[in-house]
Amino acid sequence: MVRPKYMGGLGFRDIEIFNLALLARQAWRLLINPNSLCAQILKAVYFPSGDILRAQVGNNPSKTWRAICDGIEVLKQGLIKRIGDGDSTHIWNCNWIPRTGMFTPIASKVANPPSRVCELIDHTSMSWKSEEVRKYFLEIDSEAILQIPLSMRKQEECWAWHHERNGLFSVRSAYRMLIEAKRRREDYFEGRGSCSDAGRNYKEWKQLWKLKLPSKIKVFCWRLALDSIPTASVLKRKNLAATPECKICGAEDDTWDHSLLRCTMSRCVWALLDEDLSELLASLRIVDPKQWLFFMCSNVPQAESTHILVTCWAIWNARRKFIHEGIMQSPFSIMTMAKRLIEELEFVNRAQFKETSKCQPRLGSQCWRAPESGFSKLKTDAAVSKSGSHGAVAAVCRDN
Repeated sequence: MVRPKYMGGLGFRDIEIFNLALLARQAWRLLINPNSLCAQILKAVYFPSGDILRAQVGNNPSKTWRAICDGIEVLKQGLIKRIGDGDSTHIWNCNWIPRTGMFTPIASKVANPPSRVCELIDHTSMSWKSEEVRKYFLEIDSEAILQIPLSMRKQEECWAWHHERNGLFSVRSAYRMLIEAKRRREDYFEGRGSCSDAGRNYKEWKQLWKLKLPSKIKVFCWRLALDSIPTASVLKRKNLAATPECKICGAEDDTWDHSLLRCTMSRCVWALLDEDLSELLASLRIVDPKQWLFFMCSNVPQAESTHILVTCWAIWNARRKFIHEGIMQSPFSIMTMAKRLIEELEFVNRAQFKETSKCQPRLGSQCWRAPESGFSKLKTDAAVSKSGSHGAVAAVCRDN
């Protein structure tokens, strides 16, 4: 529940991790503003002859300093040096390679490698000594190093936060960093395999939560994706039921797909649906509920996927009433309730669309306007790829 929604959670804050992110912000302020009164007092008391990143807790620290030390440890996980002249950056002990994972080189290919980044820079042309870099570092390290841009002006290194494009620390990015580190650690200790395409998985979760459905149906879909809706099979697996049999039709294994798609009650409801949707549901043989939901969100038109998910929720609601309250609803009443809810959703969506269209400025005010006679307009733009190895510049000059 405390995981972000794009990671399969409900988005509640993990208070402990959020507190660590806030403490890291305090450590960042002390690092960036060493001349502030607070930074000078702490330096005089706890690290008079060093810097804050190498400061120790000490023998008799205050609670404030203990908390800041915890924030420093968090800060070190995402802190990175922006390379200037390279004189103050140690190659092996300092974070300076901007990439996902390790910010330092993995290992040296030869004995007695250089220790400072400035030894790898040609200060005449302000470019990397590519032969030297490939000589001392592994290929994965050398390619990442050669993509680091260097300034033509002589300037000192500065600290930056790797998880923000502008290099400035934010509590939000620090919280995400800690949450992802916690998830990787839990997967490792519990023996769960990590996803090979995490970006795609995050996108699919976001797509699920962006569905224009009521919150109660979104939560139902979230529980379905995690295979946690209390079917008889799930209850049996958790030792909360004596048997995994379906209490409506008597099937041996009451799984999620049986409850929502294969049960006698469910089939009667789906038979009232459009023939095309019924054939689509009958042709699908996806065992994993999460993959089934993601397929519905990405490969089925929005109107049809909304109809299917609302009907699934209505079927589940009717099953709960029959099992726990003894109230039996006819398939026609279940489908009627689902259609009425879909009509209400469409009405609300149309009303919201009208409200947003009123607030938007007219397109005519954003159109290009020709300059006065005898003048021209020059528009320019530039962009650099994320890796920093490619860039593009464009210009357009118009007089009418």
